[in-house]
Amino acid sequence: MISRVEYLTLKARVEEEFANLKRLESALKKLKLFPNIKTDSLNSLPLSDEVSYRVIGSYLHDYYCGLEKIFLHIAKSFGEGLPAGGQWHKELLEQMTLNIPGVRTALLSKKTLTGLDELRGFRHIFRNAYGFSIDPIREQLLLSNLSGISVSVKKETKAFFKEMDEFILV
Repeated sequence: MISRVEYLTLKARVEEEFANLKRLESALKKLKLFPNIKTDSLNSLPLSDEVSYRVIGSYLHDYYCGLEKIFLHIAKSFGEGLPAGGQWHKELLEQMTLNIPGVRTALLSKKTLTGLDELRGFRHIFRNAYGFSIDPIREQLLLSNLSGISVSVKKETKAFFKEMDEFILV
């Protein structure tokens, strides 16, 4: 069982990651790309231009990596162990939907998992392929969905900690 100090440390780490995600959201807002896409260009370059979609891809990559750090902190803090092998990113994401009796409740719903898995898949492509192979239409669709993913993850994380507080901090 997680100690009170370990739990409070976990909450502080998660809050720090959400602050980093907020910085990414603020940067995307300045570019008129969040919470909705309100532009068709970045610095006079169309969103379909390679430079533009590399920039957008970088933000989407960073956003998913920030979320994954939260999932890693939670898995480590509750002593669940981390998945191994070539599919560990996907398995970690799926692990966050599990209710583990006596350990923790589920962090994410299956619905939220779907949007996050698409973002995870994009992150994989962005990290492992040449930037010119990015599909700008798919990327813009992910960017359009980012606000909904953000709202869902924040809401579900808040509910997770509210429920866990009752078990650990009482």
